Amino acid sequence: MSKIHMENIKCISCGKESPYRYWDMIDPMFDQSIKDKVLSGEIFTFTCPECGFQRRVTYDCLYQEMGRGIYIHLVTSEDSYMQAVNLYADRDEHSGTVLASEIIRIVLSQNQLAEKIRIFDEGLDDRVVEIIKAYYLSELYRQVPNFEADEVLFYKNEAGEYEIAFLSKDGNHRTVTFNKQLYDGIYQDIGRKLPPMNQEIEVDMEIAMEYLK
Repeated sequence: MSKIHMENIKCISCGKESPYRYWDMIDPMFDQSIKDKVLSGEIFTFTCPECGFQRRVTYDCLYQEMGRGIYIHLVTSEDSYMQAVNLYADRDEHSGTVLASEIIRIVLSQNQLAEKIRIFDEGLDDRVVEIIKAYYLSELYRQVPNFEADEVLFYKNEAGEYEIAFLSKDGNHRTVTFNKQLYDGIYQDIGRKLPPMNQEIEVDMEIAMEYLK
């Protein structure tokens, strides 16, 4: 079940304060439209009722799909990151909030939260996806040495293709598509040799480079 609380938030455009709904725990079990709002970013968007100005609101939250054993913890500060790490550190002894067999991920941005949901919805191993992202990013840097990637994210585009988006601060974004056959090949070569997915709580491209080593 989702958990929320209300706080007033000040509009940076008109200066008026209005109540805003913060989602402490997001659980789409009884309302699948909530997942769509997470994926679109709507759930983290404040719309001022006075002037209509919109902006993203950054805060910690836990996204869970208990029926699938998936927990994704979004943290937005060093303190909340350490709290999340400590929270799940003893889960092998079943003394934490979730059992050891479930998949837990700690993410650092709302985009990363949506990405993990998309990956797990496709039935993919996020570690293999990170390996693919790391490979294509290294190729992009080789071809465009001055490119600066701000975020690298997995998507499924409107054509049903898997896509990696390379987002840059200057707006010069790049994309590359890949198919399930590529994923399956890397999974057979590397992914199936990795420990079970539930033994990781942080999976990103830095960890993917360690897998490749």
